Amino acid sequence: MSLLKSLCVMGLLVGSLLAKGRSSFLPKSFHATFIKEEKSAISQKIKKNEGELFYQYPSRIRMEAKGKRKTVYVSNPFQTYLYTPPVFKDVPGELTINKSKNTPMSKFFDSLKKGLVSNSIYKVKDVKDKVMLEFTKLGEKEMKIHSATINFKGKKEFSRIREIEIVLDNKKKMFFKFTKLAINQSFKKEKFEFETPKNTRVSN
Repeated sequence: MSLLKSLCVMGLLVGSLLAKGRSSFLPKSFHATFIKEEKSAISQKIKKNEGELFYQYPSRIRMEAKGKRKTVYVSNPFQTYLYTPPVFKDVPGELTINKSKNTPMSKFFDSLKKGLVSNSIYKVKDVKDKVMLEFTKLGEKEMKIHSATINFKGKKEFSRIREIEIVLDNKKKMFFKFTKLAINQSFKKEKFEFETPKNTRVSN
């Protein structure tokens, strides 16, 4: 094999390894406990809540908010569910079912499959212990997300994520502080499905 061919083959191998490393940033699944802060674009008030987050690629997510504002949010490639349990026994719970396939949260994590490298969906800016994602016009249109900032503890690996701030296209902000994070977890199929409880009012 000539020197030129050898260099070409080596270049292809290195490029392949780099692409694989970039795309492997997102694990197949993860489970996290978090503290969520949501800032209203109108009143500027901040709502805080604790909860659990389950994710499995592609487009499967479950968020369970605890505390005073309990909710269960489930989204899969077919439907999205938002359930608020009853506050009193004689008052029904509320369930909203939406047939839209993907929502900003599941789309956001799905997009990280592209890794921490600029692409058609977002542009990447690396700053010390954080990475800033500025979504392109295409990305913002498809995902309804304007930008995101990911803070790490140590190495910039998914398992080292400490905080995520997401700014939606309507300027609404969502802030997640992960208190625990475990990657590549095994979940049953039912984790990303939802069965309507008794005493529940359903709307579409």
